[in-house]
Amino acid sequence: MDGRAADARTGDAQRADPRVLAGQVFMVDFSGTEPSAEAERLLVQGGVGGVVLFVKNIRDPAQVARLANALQRLAVDAGMPPLLLAADQEGGPVVRLRPTHFPSAMAFGAAASERLVAEAARVTARELRAVGVHLNFAPDLDVNSNPQNPVIGLRSYAEDPALVARLGVQAVTAMQAGGVLATAKHFPGHGDTSLDSHLALPTVAHPRARLEAVELVPFRAAIRAGVAAVLTAHVVYPALDPERPATLSPAIIGVLRGELGFGGLVVSDSMQMRAIADHHRPGEAAVEAVRAGVDLVLALGPAETQWEALDAVRGAAESGRIPEARLREAAGRVLAVKRRLGLFEDALVREEEVIRCVGLPEHLALADRIAAAAATIVRARPGAVPLPPGPVAVVTDLASPETADRLAEALRAAGRPCTTVEVAAAGVGAIVVPIGGSPGDPRSGDRIHDVTQQASRSRPAVAVAVDVPYPLARVARDCACLAVYGADPSALKAAAGVLAGTLRPEGHLPVTV
Repeated sequence: MDGRAADARTGDAQRADPRVLAGQVFMVDFSGTEPSAEAERLLVQGGVGGVVLFVKNIRDPAQVARLANALQRLAVDAGMPPLLLAADQEGGPVVRLRPTHFPSAMAFGAAASERLVAEAARVTARELRAVGVHLNFAPDLDVNSNPQNPVIGLRSYAEDPALVARLGVQAVTAMQAGGVLATAKHFPGHGDTSLDSHLALPTVAHPRARLEAVELVPFRAAIRAGVAAVLTAHVVYPALDPERPATLSPAIIGVLRGELGFGGLVVSDSMQMRAIADHHRPGEAAVEAVRAGVDLVLALGPAETQWEALDAVRGAAESGRIPEARLREAAGRVLAVKRRLGLFEDALVREEEVIRCVGLPEHLALADRIAAAAATIVRARPGAVPLPPGPVAVVTDLASPETADRLAEALRAAGRPCTTVEVAAAGVGAIVVPIGGSPGDPRSGDRIHDVTQQASRSRPAVAVAVDVPYPLARVARDCACLAVYGADPSALKAAAGVLAGTLRPEGHLPVTV
């Protein structure tokens, strides 16, 4: 190891070789539950700063800890700084590590309990740190003001910016107290988009005053609370920059730094998403992101695109297109969070401790308590909730067969024998209609009305929103409505408890239906 590489190894960004520093501003991913050959090359030859773990990398908690240690040894043995390992452990529909599966952010919004948010964040931090993950890409601080939003939905706490801010601050504070860095996303707000940035480039055309009053409120609060990282949105905001999405915009990152006073780590969303990839080559996008002020680029996807991005940033640093001061600033922030986490002293986890930290009975019980606190009666109908005695049919017309089967299983566990059928085949007795998704197509709304009208004709029927609650607006008027904000195990258990009469629903809608 030469002297300048050693400077990076000890976290000295001001003296380290710029080629080594260029690697530190990247996070990559790979496939498999052990380090792949290409991942090893990226760590050893590319000197990348971190790795994002996805479901494709995870078999069980003990295996994740072994994988984390293997990755750290590769980096350290190559004379590189220790790695920053990250994951998306939001809860609800976005969960990587199991068996603990907390409900969605919107469920927390329905419960409106700061205490429950903090308890869940502490547990999440304990479990992630036990398996070697240091950075959680959560909480989602988008204000979900658009019912047709195809990508945020349950991932948002609410449509009220003050409630999002209040709960988000609790998540940030508790998670970081537990030793895992929190990430506020997707700056400056992805809640009022009608396009999914994984698939297209959305625009939020609100004037600056509206952004100040709604979208920016939770981010300001999280920054005041000391959030370690902010993740940028691949979204255009003409009031801030009429041309470039936030990830590539010096003006928007300038608002984050200058006006909101954020001094921590700016992280890009995945550069593989089509909002970026459809408009820029991987190398050009990475260079523009770093030039704009991003400190950590999520170069996810095929190895060839990861190398293209890394080589482009190295070349831009050597040519001066990325000023050396900007590269040292970015890499310095990455190395600073590694120091903050104590990784330079010891980056390895105690694999034998995992079983005593992850998936504990009290963690699973907490998930159930949160889901129970969130369950919300949206529309009551006499004799429908709880379900009357007798047979129950869970119909499969408006949700996946898997979700219908799991809800039926939860009802059986709550003491109610039931079957899963299409509504046309349902016999006598009460009917439960799980509704998944947030249909934007009017024909989907018509379908919801028709199925629930058929279900509620001359018998008790309950529509259960197992995703966002917005589709309940299209439910036939004689059908009762229950929202549980997800199809995770705890949400379905809560739904079964309400329907069986063993749980009193006390949640409140955090969005307008």
